[in-house]
Amino acid sequence: MNFNEMDTSNGVKVAESTFRERVVLAREIPWNAFASSNTISVDDYDLISKYDKHTEAEKKEKFLAFPQKYVSFFVNFINSTSNVEIVQYLLTLINEIIQIEPRAAGYFARLNKQDDPSYPFSVFFRLLNRDDAYTNLQSSVILGNIMCAGDPSQQYVETLFNWILPLLRKNNSAEVEVGLIALQTIFLKDDYRNLFKTLQGPELLLNILDAQSPSSPNVQLLYETLYAIWLLTFSKDIAASYSNTGLVGKLVTLVKVVTKEKIVRLSLASLRNLLDQGNNNEEMIDNGFVRMLNILTIKKWGDEDIENDIKALEDGLAKDIDNMSSFHKYKSEIISGDLEWTPVHKSERFWKENASKFEENNYQILKYLHVILEKSSNTLHLSIACHDLGEFVRYHPRGKHIIEQLSIKPVVMKLMTNANDEVKKQALFALQKMMINNWEYVSSK
Repeated sequence: MNFNEMDTSNGVKVAESTFRERVVLAREIPWNAFASSNTISVDDYDLISKYDKHTEAEKKEKFLAFPQKYVSFFVNFINSTSNVEIVQYLLTLINEIIQIEPRAAGYFARLNKQDDPSYPFSVFFRLLNRDDAYTNLQSSVILGNIMCAGDPSQQYVETLFNWILPLLRKNNSAEVEVGLIALQTIFLKDDYRNLFKTLQGPELLLNILDAQSPSSPNVQLLYETLYAIWLLTFSKDIAASYSNTGLVGKLVTLVKVVTKEKIVRLSLASLRNLLDQGNNNEEMIDNGFVRMLNILTIKKWGDEDIENDIKALEDGLAKDIDNMSSFHKYKSEIISGDLEWTPVHKSERFWKENASKFEENNYQILKYLHVILEKSSNTLHLSIACHDLGEFVRYHPRGKHIIEQLSIKPVVMKLMTNANDEVKKQALFALQKMMINNWEYVSSK
């Protein structure tokens, strides 16, 4: 997905018409009664009666004909009434016109009062204190939009962030979603994304993502979180700072496990933003993403953005794969869990040069091989894993001791009774290498 296209044509996700918004806009507001009671002027009544309940095209036309009058009417009426339903209605009208005509946000941003320099921000900030989630949500979205369209003081932006951040720490998913949706509007501006970083906001988004189970996620909360992360990672510094935090691995897992196309789309789009930033490419490769991309290219997608992101990710990682050492390629294969009889497995030179590297990250690769032996039912994977463990013992001076320490030998012994002849053979050879000193007399041919 392209950020600029999203910004100018699609608007923010929250502005999409929801059931609740349709319910609110179905209300009948007694504008004529307000005019009769002099609550609004005759001119204001004429203004709103020609706008309200009309088509989007007509609303856009009327608004652009008298933008400052409409902006003043909406904000002034919200500021003067305590009626919750009317406040909700007008807030929804404001978000609707910003969605219909993005330039409208600029008119709201430029609204001012000589006796109140905080106007109109003060009006919407006041509404954030109400015990009404819908009013809170609509007000925060308006604030984000007009902040991005204008040039408010940093104090206002920080005030909005300080209202959002506690929501992101809540256990109630509905409250968290309000915070996430509010972020999606203010993340349209790079300066605000960077300010969010200084407030340790990116870590909170990662925490929300970590709390989601890929196999049974709260799909809507997951979507809102990914949408915010995608917008946030348009800032290159932030994308680089997500290196080694686990975000890449989480996104790769979501692409692999979650079937909802909108989740896959945002996960891939976020990975594309992370590409070439910090250590993210290496993490993608280490998490078996290259093999996954090969599978994704074959699949038919209903969204052109997904196809473009897959192609960009393939091209972006290709150069790294070409430059990878044989051990890094081997490591990526093992971590992916999709083993094949690639040349390195039976290369004497590979094992001589790289046996000591199996100690890295607290024997990470050996532990992955252990998991394959315990969890996999794929006979090819089991055969290769047994073979490689045997070769590790053969070429590492302390290999036998390390295998004992990690309790891998009992799993290999168990596989000697496997129904598959090749698995039994490789398990036998591996076990021989683990148990005898003169391994050179053991033939694996």
